[in-house]
Amino acid sequence: MLKWMVWTLPVAIVFIAAFLLIIGLTIWGHYRTPRIRKGFLRITTDRGDRVYISYISFAAFMILWIALVDGMLYVGTGIGVVLAAIILKWG
Repeated sequence: MLKWMVWTLPVAIVFIAAFLLIIGLTIWGHYRTPRIRKGFLRITTDRGDRVYISYISFAAFMILWIALVDGMLYVGTGIGVVLAAIILKWG
């Protein structure tokens, strides 16, 4: 049934991390209501919005990194994580 998908360890890590992130945000939102605020993105966001924006930004950055830079994947991943953290903290 799932033979069309190339299930490798990195793919599994991404899917498991996304699943755990959704579960964690659900539990966190149950115990502490997200604050709505306006950061440097200039749009009103709550915690879940910033997580979604940072997740999509990380994916887009990695696509561009792989397309434009030959190699140095760990450096690109590090820069992408820093970008996502900045969006989560101050976005």
